[in-house]
Amino acid sequence: MAKILGICGSVRKGATEHAVREALKAAEKIPGIETEFWTVRGKKIGYCVHCDRCIRDKTMCVIQDDLKELENLVLEADGFIIGSPVYDMNISAQLTAVFNRLRPIYLVHPGVLKNKVGGAIATGGTRHGGQEFALQAILNFYIMHEMLACGGLGGCYNGGKIWSKDMKAQGAIDDAVGMDTVRRLGRGVAEAAIVTALGRKEWREKAKELNIDIEGQSPLRDH
Repeated sequence: MAKILGICGSVRKGATEHAVREALKAAEKIPGIETEFWTVRGKKIGYCVHCDRCIRDKTMCVIQDDLKELENLVLEADGFIIGSPVYDMNISAQLTAVFNRLRPIYLVHPGVLKNKVGGAIATGGTRHGGQEFALQAILNFYIMHEMLACGGLGGCYNGGKIWSKDMKAQGAIDDAVGMDTVRRLGRGVAEAAIVTALGRKEWREKAKELNIDIEGQSPLRDH
């Protein structure tokens, strides 16, 4: 069994939420997969103020708001499908805040995301409105946390890409080619999550046998 967490970085119930949910539905078609959905919509999420409390105390972000409910979901997931609308050829401000404030995971829970898998979805109102730049920002989040980035099954390249024509969910539905990449992404992340979950379990057992510490490794920092 592997669990995939879908995160929607849009404050609207529109194309991005529809796409992430459709990707999760596609993932659920793979035996052994369960999914959960979380959205920034309706949430109070402050931005990182670079107080460095997380670094000094090795704690997750001290700001008390709705992001707290996401922390355990992230730790428990084996795979991720994160979607964002395109804002100025990048991800949304809300999703950026989520990424910034989840950064202390590498200090508080070193290695917990290592070799888990993630895929990305971007929705844009215009055909070439920055979807691939937004996808790269999400993929960079995975890479920074030592995760494995999945582009999806054949033809997706670096993730799901939707041209919504600013028609919200209906715009996504009408983009048949884009929705095909979304569903291929969902299945690709699901397959990869199963494989990596099994592989991580085997590696933990082997590391214990060889007395190798793979959980408590601390990242190098240049002060």
